[in-house]
Amino acid sequence: VGAATLLTARRRRRRVLRDLYAVAGAGLTVGLAWRLAAPEGGIPALLADHRTGPGESATIDLPDGSMLRLNTRTAVDVAFDASRRLVSLREGEILVETARARAAGTETSTQTLTATREDPRPFLIDTPQGRIHALGTRLAIRSIGTRTICAVLQDAVDAYPLRQPGSVTRLSAGRQVTFTQDVMGTPQPADPVYADWVSGVLVVNGWRLEEVVQELARYRRGRLACDPAIADIRISGALPISDTDKALAVIARAFPVRIVRRTRYWVSVVPA
Repeated sequence: VGAATLLTARRRRRRVLRDLYAVAGAGLTVGLAWRLAAPEGGIPALLADHRTGPGESATIDLPDGSMLRLNTRTAVDVAFDASRRLVSLREGEILVETARARAAGTETSTQTLTATREDPRPFLIDTPQGRIHALGTRLAIRSIGTRTICAVLQDAVDAYPLRQPGSVTRLSAGRQVTFTQDVMGTPQPADPVYADWVSGVLVVNGWRLEEVVQELARYRRGRLACDPAIADIRISGALPISDTDKALAVIARAFPVRIVRRTRYWVSVVPA
């Protein structure tokens, strides 16, 4: 009787383990398939030359003396050759400082500055939505979902949508534009939010709470959601992105909301 009971228990345990492995394998397969099929990034992002995870940032010095700053959840490829300097933004957000812009903003010898300015190769930034030609400049580029936002901080750029290469827009300092693969938007005054992340803050001016929560979610792992009942609360101010829990605490103190944590990876902002 004891032997039969033990054998039955072992069979049940093996069956349970087999089912658990099957569920785990299916979850991994679904998760990977979703990540590869996502409109932002996909396989190119996973295999990119440089990547940052949630809440991470990085600085990359390029071969020509230019510099890239990568924000959270960002992937880029770099391809410099004899005819061009190409940065491909697969997903996320970067701040670009070309060698010319860096040389102009520092104490550099006349010889070095002249050599930097005379680099004949165009400096190009590709995103899934189109191409940006930097004309010796400093700019912030954000590609998330189906849109690219380009904000020029210094000098100028030429930009065009992927499927409309003849529709080139010249963008000067202090202006930004949003475009998709098919349509180039109308240039607008540049929003500081597209460069302030370099300083570790998210500056918002009249943003809906849902938009603020979605932006903070990019800087942390897991799920961060906003209850639809409070989604339209308007928020202005500066929030730390290096500590999203602190940012959420600031919001909870200033507005009639509370933060519900089921786990550290499952957080919701709900009515107070």
